[in-house]
Amino acid sequence: MTSRWTKQMIYGVLYLVVLVGIALGIYFLFFYRAPSCFDNVQNQGEAGVDCGGPCAKVCIPSETLGIVVGDVRMFVSSPGHYTFLAEVENHNAGFASPGFGYAFDLYDASGALIGSVPGQSFIYASEVKYLLIPNVNVTTTVDHAALVIGSTTWTTGSAMGLVPQLGNSRGAPLPITGTTVSSSSITVTGQVADGDIAAFNNIFIVAIFYDKNGKPVGASQTVLDAIAPNQTEDFSVTYPMVPNVNPSLTKVFAYALRS
Repeated sequence: MTSRWTKQMIYGVLYLVVLVGIALGIYFLFFYRAPSCFDNVQNQGEAGVDCGGPCAKVCIPSETLGIVVGDVRMFVSSPGHYTFLAEVENHNAGFASPGFGYAFDLYDASGALIGSVPGQSFIYASEVKYLLIPNVNVTTTVDHAALVIGSTTWTTGSAMGLVPQLGNSRGAPLPITGTTVSSSSITVTGQVADGDIAAFNNIFIVAIFYDKNGKPVGASQTVLDAIAPNQTEDFSVTYPMVPNVNPSLTKVFAYALRS
């Protein structure tokens, strides 16, 4: 009797092992997913959910303020064409964005949304900069525009580096060497010097024109292909002539992303 009971126990254990093996096989074959940086679970030594540790994504503290929108301006650059300008600021001293989406939402006089003009940019830690989309053809009359910040990729400020040293100081207006005013246009010229240790591609030169009261009345931009350390490049930015423009108040800024 004892021998029969022992055999039954052994068979029972063997059946149980087989069943567990089958169950584990089904689980690993159809249900198990290896830990990754895209599984919405904090695992594999991650500092947060799918960020930090082995993941490239940087963990952003919940108190991060993000990109703050300042003044938003709209100019009629020619009949049916609008230029959109907005000031933005990254309030984070420790985090920067190598890429974020944004859009100028367009509204008519009744407040109805009539269109949206998308763009893509970057911003360094603690940087204040201008976003500009020039000379957009809009078939409907635009009363005003609002800037909306979209999807934002964050990294540490140290990983992205400092604001490039383009000009006399980081983020400061560039020196202007001349301004030409005609009946149809206003052109500002100057130089941008790379005082940084890095070379830059696609340097955005943004010029903002003001009236005698210091109110922005127009903006335009040009893009320089490349600039090397200790190199100086000439720039020229032109905008349609605006009544009451004060050329002496023109400001020009340079923006470039470290590669």
